[in-house]
Amino acid sequence: CCDTRYHGDCRHDATLRAKSLDNITSTAFSRAAPFTTVTDLPVVHQHRVFGGHLAGEVPRVVRDCIRYLSLPGNIREEGLFRRSGNSGDLRIIIELYNSDIPVDFSKYCPHTIASVLKSYLRELPTPLLTFEAFPTTSQWSEFPEELKEKSCRKLLESIPIPHYLTLEAIVRFLIKVAERQDENKMTLQNLSIVIGPNLTWSRTSTTGLSDVNSINSFTSYLLHHPELFQRQENYVMKNTLSASTSALDG
Repeated sequence: CCDTRYHGDCRHDATLRAKSLDNITSTAFSRAAPFTTVTDLPVVHQHRVFGGHLAGEVPRVVRDCIRYLSLPGNIREEGLFRRSGNSGDLRIIIELYNSDIPVDFSKYCPHTIASVLKSYLRELPTPLLTFEAFPTTSQWSEFPEELKEKSCRKLLESIPIPHYLTLEAIVRFLIKVAERQDENKMTLQNLSIVIGPNLTWSRTSTTGLSDVNSINSFTSYLLHHPELFQRQENYVMKNTLSASTSALDG
């Protein structure tokens, strides 16, 4: 999946890379034999990271991916988020996170880690923009230009705080990726196409091509207008007070 100048591991079969996980887990697990496939990874599901609900701050896996992909050599990688990573490595990393085992990202190529972030978003039980945002995002192309700012602000104010903070972190990171477009060939428009479908989808119906195009258009608008995100402190305080008031009223 990677340019050969990055990681030598990317030239080997995922089965061989899985064996190296012994060094990571030797202090936490006792085994009769080393890992040879993803099914051999120890499964200790105190809580699922992939497929689990967002709660609290920006999830560790999102922060880990952003931190690693922000490294100078990685953020310049051509086709970042567009090119697919190694599927075997992706499965291993997901199992490591779900088993609460530290992951050494340096063993994997940038495209695989970008795939980790997209997979995390796709596996959320409630999409990052929530199901309730789907009618707006799937019809975004039809919105008059003069109504888009107000509609976008209203949508952002409606999503839960953990979703909002995670979305803002991803948006601001993607803007930094696009700042290197001369090297990675990923403009804001390109990024909106590969990220948009991972941000929202319908609860009840299949997402059609026209829906996807509108969702991508909304994502592009969001990437071009990061100022629509309020200061986190004000947003969290406002929504916390609102929730407290509602509880008291109830």
